[in-house]
Amino acid sequence: MTLRDVFTPAQPVTERSKFAGRLGVLARLIEILEEQRSHVVIYGERGIGKTSLVHILADIARESRYNVVYASCGAFSNFEDIFRAVLRDIPQLYLRDIDPTAVGEHQGTLADRLPDSFDARQLGELLAQVTGTRVIIVLDEYDRAESDQFRQSVAELIKNLSDRAARVQLVLAGVASNLQQLIGYIPSIRRNIIGLPMPRLSSDEVRALIRIGEKTAGVEFDEDAAKAIEQLSNGSPYLVRLVSHHSSMIALDAERLRIELGDVWGALDKVVEEAAGRIDPRLIAAVEPYLDLQHGPMVYAAARAASTPDGWFTPEDAISLCENCPPDRMIKDLNELTLAGVLERAADGEAARYRFREEPLPTYLWMRVARDRLDASPISATSRSVAS
Repeated sequence: MTLRDVFTPAQPVTERSKFAGRLGVLARLIEILEEQRSHVVIYGERGIGKTSLVHILADIARESRYNVVYASCGAFSNFEDIFRAVLRDIPQLYLRDIDPTAVGEHQGTLADRLPDSFDARQLGELLAQVTGTRVIIVLDEYDRAESDQFRQSVAELIKNLSDRAARVQLVLAGVASNLQQLIGYIPSIRRNIIGLPMPRLSSDEVRALIRIGEKTAGVEFDEDAAKAIEQLSNGSPYLVRLVSHHSSMIALDAERLRIELGDVWGALDKVVEEAAGRIDPRLIAAVEPYLDLQHGPMVYAAARAASTPDGWFTPEDAISLCENCPPDRMIKDLNELTLAGVLERAADGEAARYRFREEPLPTYLWMRVARDRLDASPISATSRSVAS
């Protein structure tokens, strides 16, 4: 039960004791909010730990007497609905025109001060009256909001709050490869926000995450197992937790508290099976002919290269991850996979970019090729048998 709790691939980390690495990013985020009093946009690829970061930030900020309100955006997010809900969590007590000694006068929330309909300017005027505290409003999954009007209103609110030196700051978090991709080209707020990219986990941070599981649950990952998890995860916190979770469960089923390399290899079967269940079977059938020993390394490299916020990669990105892969052969395979419907292709002038048709497909291919390579190895087959 403890291992299931500490290695939670499907849920963000909400407890500081289980938050591994990212201390530099967290320190920079606190510096931006505390010292620069700026608004922040956190961006990066999916599963890289943005939501976990803002949850830990919220925990630390509340201890420091900040009022922190978290909201998650959706495809049809509406400016008035989102912020009316946010303001229900902020007491009127903190408004400048409220006498905190007057009994009953400060009951209610800031939402009670909102008219039936309001815009960014009116909301900015109300939030500018906040005093005696500082407020952080977190809008997570900001990339999911499809309305240009919603994003424009949020940008106007940020500008209004900055112009009025309000004690309210916004933290936006979403999937994007750069700041402009997430907030659009709105020159008027460029000086009011700071972009904070979320990098992949370093080797030390991957090991720190694994050590948290060891310390919490009383298990031990041997060196080969930890190294394999590091290589398979490619710095993704999601994949570190996913592979660690499955390999730990395999070891426990075998009545062992030591997780070995064979357990990690066994975890690949479960990861591949789960990923396949989220993909159109027709895509799996279309890519199957390219998973043999001849094409597998190129597919593996392409899947790793697709680990970008928007999933797009160039042939050069894939070639750089593939040893002894002829460039012309890589381009040929990518074009064939495009014709097979596995990839989509976009051309910017003479340069081509590719992206897999479905989001879970790169992880499936990456893990599938790794597993198939191990299955083809006599040494791995013996080790897997011993682990069983």
